[in-house]
Amino acid sequence: MVDDLRVHAGRERGPIRGDFVLYWMQGVAMRSSANFALNFAVEQANQLGLPVLVYQGLRQAYPWASDRLHTFILESAVDLYHGFTKRGIQYAFYLETPAPRPARSPLVDLARRAALVVTDFFPTFIQPRQLRALRAKVETPVVAIDSTTVVPLRYHTREYSTARAIRPVLHEALPHYLFPIENPAPRVRRQVEVPFDQLLGGETGRAHIARLVSGLDIDHSVTPAPTIRGGERAARDRLATFIRSALPIYSTQRSDPNVEATSRLSPYLHFGNLSIHEVLLTAQAAGPSAEFAKFLDEALVWRELAHNLCFMTTKHRTLAAVPAWARQELDDHGADPRTAIYHQAELEHARTHDDLWNACQRSLVHEGELHDYLRMLWGKSVLLWTENANRALKILEHLNNKYALDGRDPNSYGGILWCFGRFDRPFYRRPILGTVRYMSTKAAAAKFDAAAVIKRAGSLG
Repeated sequence: MVDDLRVHAGRERGPIRGDFVLYWMQGVAMRSSANFALNFAVEQANQLGLPVLVYQGLRQAYPWASDRLHTFILESAVDLYHGFTKRGIQYAFYLETPAPRPARSPLVDLARRAALVVTDFFPTFIQPRQLRALRAKVETPVVAIDSTTVVPLRYHTREYSTARAIRPVLHEALPHYLFPIENPAPRVRRQVEVPFDQLLGGETGRAHIARLVSGLDIDHSVTPAPTIRGGERAARDRLATFIRSALPIYSTQRSDPNVEATSRLSPYLHFGNLSIHEVLLTAQAAGPSAEFAKFLDEALVWRELAHNLCFMTTKHRTLAAVPAWARQELDDHGADPRTAIYHQAELEHARTHDDLWNACQRSLVHEGELHDYLRMLWGKSVLLWTENANRALKILEHLNNKYALDGRDPNSYGGILWCFGRFDRPFYRRPILGTVRYMSTKAAAAKFDAAAVIKRAGSLG
């Protein structure tokens, strides 16, 4: 059974008369197993004696829509067809194309035919708005389920400002919530008629996906990540590589971008190709304990701290989410002279005076990912090179969400806001930042081989 704290009900009433239970998959839990929202839909359908239909739609007009994001989602959908077929669950993927367009989304018609709509709860990006929009259009009850956290968001009664504050709360709750997730079987396997053609399925390859994507009205300048594929199979391959090669050195070498010592699982966790439960349980079983303890702190404490921020703070995309002391420091030093001031286009095209920062930006643009330590340096530098903190925040959000496969996520906003003092404490006073923590690409050269990072980025396409 799905824990009640994971259920975010829109209307306090049960299912109505309908032909099926609809699971509207929103793209943050794209997996066919270990999925609380899917499990809830199956449980409800079994009680009602109805089939389950999983529907997912991919629009062209979502923010930062690009070949990179579309390709990853479509690759994930191909795996989902395989996974759902094995489970005896119908999966229908709708790809919006330039023409012909329906008068309205197929989702609305499907929801009106359903006895209950179950969907994913996600505290940021477009998901909250989409959830409100559907609830306003249909009489069918719409229930959102938190499938992205280990400890449910509703378990927490307040916002936490530091990792130190939330850490003991999470560790106390962990034995109750970290467990293998069972997958209930659907009892009714009747097919549901859907009002659109299926463009995916079978052995759809990346070449076919590329042809589909090329005809869409999205940003074609952001190309698919060359070494990262979407889907459950690629996610589990990445997890196995991490467990085998990186976890044994995680606690000592994870801050060196020239060593493969991080999980690189963040795109798969953002899109939900893997559940965080599976990741942590696999790492825990592999050990050793010291390495798992450090990984647990990053993958549980810091990740769920960011989710708590986005859930509790509606203005998490603004400086309102930064502590008052940090906002005051940045404001007091807003007129301090800058070494350089760069416009968004200059930053986006890596046209700064700093070779290491340019290498970071080129890596993000080309590869769709950036090492954790480099991303902190990357963010802090933009704060030093823009007119004010508010402008820096907008630029960082844009660059991160446009190019990073793990962007548009609570972790994105937690990481970006950390550069401005969120989750942190005051340090020694410096120009521009005041007492907000200072990091520089020059100092980074003493921590790792910066020349190697620059050389590697110079070899990118």
